[in-house]
Amino acid sequence: MRRLTSTTIVLMALLLATLAAAPGVSAQAAAEHPAIGAWIIDSSPEDPTNPPELTLIAPGGIITNAAPDGAGYGSWTATGDRSADATFLVPINDPEAGFLGFLTIRTSVEVAEDGQSFAGTYTLEYPAGMAEAMGAPVGQLGPGEVTGQRIAVEPMGEPVGPLLEEGGPDQPPSPEASPVG
Repeated sequence: MRRLTSTTIVLMALLLATLAAAPGVSAQAAAEHPAIGAWIIDSSPEDPTNPPELTLIAPGGIITNAAPDGAGYGSWTATGDRSADATFLVPINDPEAGFLGFLTIRTSVEVAEDGQSFAGTYTLEYPAGMAEAMGAPVGQLGPGEVTGQRIAVEPMGEPVGPLLEEGGPDQPPSPEASPVG
């Protein structure tokens, strides 16, 4: 655990140093950039069956991404008043072979003037051995289109009933029966 903490601190310091050294964008501007926030991401706007992802873009150049099949972590930098570039890594594991490497995702986005959405492009790069096994070229594939909608703060509404007790008779419906989704 101690090694993980030391490694995490070193990586965070490197990410902060990279952001501070970003050409043409002050640390103050990066801390107030409109990309900072929580977003619902659609990495396949043309495919309605592809589930959305959640992404957090934090001050200091840190980005986290949560998708149904795993999480990704990386860094971002402001490239203009409303534009940003990001790179994040998603670990790829195979139930039989174990850890295969990282999927590298690189993206460039432009935040809308109202700050509530963004649009951009991205590329994917699979680990070389995995790309070869899939019959894909080694290197960046794409570009694909990505859109994002800011997660807005909403006031708490009027409850329609009490919280359900775990293990009690009022069990919530199964995810298959739930209309939320």
